[in-house]
Amino acid sequence: MRRISILLAFALIVISVAVGYTLRLRIEKARNAHLAPAPRIATKYNGLALSGWRYEKDDPQTNKPIVRVDARTFQGTKDPSTFELQDLALRLYDKDASSYTYVQSARALFDEGSGQLKSDGPVHIVINVPVDQDAADPKVAEKRVRVTTSGVVYETKSGKASTDQPASFVFTQGDGQAVGVEYDPNTKVLHLKSQVALNWIGNGPPENKMHIETGDLVYKEAEQKVYLSPWSKLQRQSTTIQAQSSVVTLDDGVLQQIDSDHPVGSDIRDDRQTNYSADTMTAHFDEDGNLVQILGNQNARVVSTQPGSRTTLTGQRADLRFALETKQQNGHAVTDSDLHLVLADGHSVAESVPLPQPGVQLAETRILRSEHIELEMKPGGQDVQEIRTSSQAQLEFKPNRPDQSHRILDASHIRVLYGANSYVDTFLAWNVATHTDKPAALAKPVVGKDGKPLPPAPALTWSDQMTTKFAPNTNQVATIDQVGNFRYQEGARKAWANRAFLQQDINKITLTGGAHVIDDTGSATADQIIMNQANGDMDASGHVLSTHQPDPNQKPGTSMLDDSKPMQAQADLMQTRENNTRVHYEGHAVMWQGPNRVAAKVIDINRDDQTLLASGNVVSELVDNRQTNPPQPAADASPIYTIVRAPDLSYRDDTRVAVYSGGVSLQRDKMTVTSKELRAFLTPKTANNSGDSSLDHAFAEGNVKIFEQVTPTRTRQGTSEHCEYYTKANKVVLNGGSPQMNDSLKGTTRGRQLTYFSDDDHLIVEGEKKQLAYTQLRKH
Repeated sequence: MRRISILLAFALIVISVAVGYTLRLRIEKARNAHLAPAPRIATKYNGLALSGWRYEKDDPQTNKPIVRVDARTFQGTKDPSTFELQDLALRLYDKDASSYTYVQSARALFDEGSGQLKSDGPVHIVINVPVDQDAADPKVAEKRVRVTTSGVVYETKSGKASTDQPASFVFTQGDGQAVGVEYDPNTKVLHLKSQVALNWIGNGPPENKMHIETGDLVYKEAEQKVYLSPWSKLQRQSTTIQAQSSVVTLDDGVLQQIDSDHPVGSDIRDDRQTNYSADTMTAHFDEDGNLVQILGNQNARVVSTQPGSRTTLTGQRADLRFALETKQQNGHAVTDSDLHLVLADGHSVAESVPLPQPGVQLAETRILRSEHIELEMKPGGQDVQEIRTSSQAQLEFKPNRPDQSHRILDASHIRVLYGANSYVDTFLAWNVATHTDKPAALAKPVVGKDGKPLPPAPALTWSDQMTTKFAPNTNQVATIDQVGNFRYQEGARKAWANRAFLQQDINKITLTGGAHVIDDTGSATADQIIMNQANGDMDASGHVLSTHQPDPNQKPGTSMLDDSKPMQAQADLMQTRENNTRVHYEGHAVMWQGPNRVAAKVIDINRDDQTLLASGNVVSELVDNRQTNPPQPAADASPIYTIVRAPDLSYRDDTRVAVYSGGVSLQRDKMTVTSKELRAFLTPKTANNSGDSSLDHAFAEGNVKIFEQVTPTRTRQGTSEHCEYYTKANKVVLNGGSPQMNDSLKGTTRGRQLTYFSDDDHLIVEGEKKQLAYTQLRKH
């Protein structure tokens, strides 16, 4: 973008200075020609005046000089009305006679009849010479604008001066030339007819000169406008701008405005290139002639190419605003116009295409669309500071590699902040909706009902605000932070939170503030949820509540991991791995399926291995319907809970065995069993056992103690090293060690093995070999 400022600023300054000097030169020459009528010479005079000749004319009202003509010799010609003047010196004074234009010619012919003064040879002109100085002095002339031409015709009757010959100009800060010059003092129009070329050096070094060319130049003094047609070209070092017709507007000789049709420009410098165009363009200048604004209308276009990217800005209208900066050049201060702000309106588009660079992966192409786009430059006008929109905008990320996603972002307004070397640093958007299509190779395969693969579902998000950070000097997205009413949807997966933070390099999303995630496998709510988009892993923390949907391919059952029923859980922390087949709960963890529950400090589920591990204050609750013998109507049955407490639990669904260890307590109905370890055998999964007890039987090992509250006034207590309990027969078997049963009503019984049937209060006692069983009856 700086190329525009450099090109237009110097181009317009050249036009201002070169044309301004040229105009004054032509105007003064025409004015002097108009004010200096041909000297009256007798038509029959054929002699030669060797002592010189002088003609003077003053204003009759002010007595101020209008014209002074001096010639070294004066002689007649064969034509009685034509005279020849040698070494002519003509001084044409301005209105107040404070300065004059000096015209010098070696030979001139004056036709008294037609009133024309002609000079076929070289003519030298010095512009705007103070009245108290002599333009014939070379030291005086070199400080003024000078013109050299030939074939000048001056019409004394109309005051019009013209030549079809080449003319060259020299002024204090440049030079120029043209072929064919005409000036009419009546209309105050100066016309440079063809091959106009001007050079302006200014206060800088000669290599920074500006060169301007045009086919035709017309200056209308009354309008203070300069018309360039049918083409114009401006060039400074490697900067070039071409246009069709152009109009330059002056104010008391100071450049104010330039209007051009179909300008096309380019600037190539070092490793940067800028091209620009529009149907029409207007440039504005301040009272000192400094460029302050450029307006481009219809099909405005700016293309900036740098080593890492090519940026194209288009719109129906473009408004370029410049900041004035004073710089030191060659030991003195110079004011320069640096591009500060670009405003694009009307279907505006800013497209940034990354270019290949060694060792740098190609980023996405970014396309920003809005009715109004603002581009702000950094001080100095060399690099982009910010791009922003004040109205509804859309930003598209088009992939340039197979592993990149296609993203479209819509927002109420957008800001893009740039870091060093015009690389994007931060992207801000408000009231945002995003649409992301992931590459098919990276997306999770989805199969339709017909068995055919379906295209990956797009990822959709919504939020009040989005902040995107880019990796330094890469234009690669590093992080995306979405705040306020965040929502996410990708196929069956949906999410809600107050905030979502994406780490692009590891493809991880962090949801905070009422986070909620749901998909076809279940749902989770927590204070914070972290989702790995690459492998589907999820970490949830803080007030976690989750639901896992049943596997429709599993058989129904009554087990601890019954996949035919939804499983719900709560904990301080939850982790899911390997496509939700491994689940870890930690901290006040509670998991339940219907009325069945497991609570522990830590719970781990592996669906592939069909295992459940729990540790730390484990409490499991299994519920089944009371099995009566003979069976009673369902209306008379009440649920029976089996509650087991232990430090650790290990369960395998293939063997249907839950192992409790570390000191176990089992409580079922009116009975409590304590032991060092307990193996609970759950009811096998069959199609017809959904109403059976979840617990089929259990084996207790080590220091077994049984307590049963038979009636409010009767208790039964047993001890052994091994105990077996069968739920269908409601049978307890005690063996190992010294089995003993103490009935508060019937007394104490010992034996090698004691088998007790709780439903019919039946006890079978087996003694040791060659030893009788022992029974002590209690008297009442």
